[in-house]
Amino acid sequence: MQIEQLIIQTLNAKNRVQIPGWGAFYLVEKEARWDAVTNTAFPRGKYVAFNPARSSSENTLLPNVMRTLGGSLEVAESWIRRKVNQWQTTLDSGSILMLSGLGSFRKNGMFQPERENQFDPNSFGFTAVMMHRISEPSALESKVVASLKMVTEQRENGLASWRKAAVAAAITALISLGVYQSEITPQAMAGWFTQTPTAQEALDNFEAVENEATLPTETVVAIEMTTAEKNTPSLSPVKTESKRYYIVVGSFKMENNALTLAEELQGKGHEVKVLPGSLMKVGLGGFESREEAKLALSGIKAEVNSYAWIYAY
Repeated sequence: MQIEQLIIQTLNAKNRVQIPGWGAFYLVEKEARWDAVTNTAFPRGKYVAFNPARSSSENTLLPNVMRTLGGSLEVAESWIRRKVNQWQTTLDSGSILMLSGLGSFRKNGMFQPERENQFDPNSFGFTAVMMHRISEPSALESKVVASLKMVTEQRENGLASWRKAAVAAAITALISLGVYQSEITPQAMAGWFTQTPTAQEALDNFEAVENEATLPTETVVAIEMTTAEKNTPSLSPVKTESKRYYIVVGSFKMENNALTLAEELQGKGHEVKVLPGSLMKVGLGGFESREEAKLALSGIKAEVNSYAWIYAY
């Protein structure tokens, strides 16, 4: 049997054990605590400690060794002395002495106990837990969230404009078909398109139910919205008759990701164009010839993306 197991048995029974010629191991009760250096939480329990004093003869390990070996006191003392000499040889060589279940010793005599809470039967098996600090969102993450929010608001504003246009078109259609009932005479047809009190009241009534109007399909994204900021990168296709060469620095499946990168590059002073296709490509420049694009390619690779490439559109 290893000497570490005999020491642990004696600690569990008496909370203290004296090793002749070495020192004493004992148990210390500690409350739950937090180590800010290692970000580790330790539960309440009993933990092993060490005292290098060698003079005490109480709670010595000798009786336990005698029972285990079935030998005399002299045999037990010789066995412990041999173990202690091995420990000291390990330390003198500059190595770290590891005692399983107890801890470790260094050459300067410093003892580092194991952090497992294994000596308190009432600890319910709780062990040390390492936790990581929750970091604040980075500046780039905050910018991406703000950009996505801006695009969403622009779409909502565009849909609201479509709803109002649909309501106005419905009113005009009803008036043209004669379904709309009013006091306007046939001779006053020009008044149908002026803000007479009756017509304005009807328009207000239709405004109240505009939420019931059928919403347009996703193709409304391509319509120019008056509330969009002037510096939002354009998504309109480049005219085929004016074919240009762009240096693509990124391609995305999602439109929001392409817009985010385009806005970031535009803020740095680049001429940016979002090119449509199966992938939304973020292009810089807009050169009239491939030779001009090649001249600018190396600089953009060094500054923006080392994998940038030339794309004709």
